[in-house]
Amino acid sequence: MNRILAFWVHPRSISTGFERIFIERGDFKVLHEPFSALYYVYEKRVDCPGQHIDPDAPMSYPDIKNWILSESEKSPVFFKDMSYHPFDHVVKDPEFIKKMTNTFLIRDPEKTILSNYVMNPGITSEEIGIELEYNLFMKVKEITGETPVVIDADELEDNPAGVTRAYCSAVGIPFIPEAMHWKAGKHIKEWDSWKEWHVDATESCGIQKNMETFDFGLDDKPRLREYYEHHLPFYRKLFDHRICAG
Repeated sequence: MNRILAFWVHPRSISTGFERIFIERGDFKVLHEPFSALYYVYEKRVDCPGQHIDPDAPMSYPDIKNWILSESEKSPVFFKDMSYHPFDHVVKDPEFIKKMTNTFLIRDPEKTILSNYVMNPGITSEEIGIELEYNLFMKVKEITGETPVVIDADELEDNPAGVTRAYCSAVGIPFIPEAMHWKAGKHIKEWDSWKEWHVDATESCGIQKNMETFDFGLDDKPRLREYYEHHLPFYRKLFDHRICAG
């Protein structure tokens, strides 16, 4: 089995831009949010706009896990996914956790909540995702005895090469400067399942700062301030563990 690099995130955290770096690298098989099919289609937890998941994709937790493992028999694997998608299953699966290098990305919850509301006004607190990302972080730490790598999206935007270099060093892979830039507008087939959610990532030519602007705040829409106050402590705890550019 080759290396499995798991990149656990929450929605609207610049994660697809970081995933694009791994697509450009070319030394990993990149799987895009494989467990979203479990959460939104197989278990039908909630409805989410902009979902175009292939009905022939692996759907159950065992099938998705086995897909990831089978791909790792052919090449190293990098997959990006929301921590809440498989949370109930993966925290009960220490052997799977131990087969992977588990890493995490976080973003300022105010920015992520506003961005989520634009895409999905009916978003639930669970889908904001930071609480369960923290809980998964702690479970990984408990099972492996090691503190997982965490990076922060704002710091990634401020210093894309520096933070990516630090991430690569922390997980033991080479930093490839050429992977930091790409041709804007290129169709990435793997993103078709959530294409409306990835417009900024598709139109970018690298990790870019301030691609989003908002004409409303947390107090202008129902529930958003409540979501922010709930998730902020978990963000701060993860932020304390982040690695920084050298």
